[in-house]
Amino acid sequence: MILGKTGMQWRRLGMVLTMASLAWMYGTALVAQSEQVVDVTIKDFRFVTKQSPLRLGFPTAITVRNEDAERHDFSSTMFEGIPTQVEKDGVIVYGRGVGGVYLDPKQSATIRFDMTRPGRHVFRCSIHPTMSGELLLLSAEAV
Repeated sequence: MILGKTGMQWRRLGMVLTMASLAWMYGTALVAQSEQVVDVTIKDFRFVTKQSPLRLGFPTAITVRNEDAERHDFSSTMFEGIPTQVEKDGVIVYGRGVGGVYLDPKQSATIRFDMTRPGRHVFRCSIHPTMSGELLLLSAEAV
């Protein structure tokens, strides 16, 4: 196959675009993997948690979804004194001392922070005191 100057340029451009696409996809996968994700669903007045093992010092995102027909609260002391960001209804609130978030029926929120303290981190609903759950974060030395 004989390619003229224009054909070679198109081929070279195609290779560059393919390499750029792969780099973008690879970079996106790295970003997605670098954040630890915890899903918490509130259903039937219970917290149902799905998570993989949590690591110390990594960005963490807790997404809380209220599937009940009543308002609930997701609060914890695990956020005390550390920079925390809460995303809810298109609004982002951030700072230190974020205690938690209230969720109306069928609403959700995402809380982002860095896991910096190992141990058992309890969360609860202040509106319904019998509702509670926990996240367990072990440091590598404790394993």
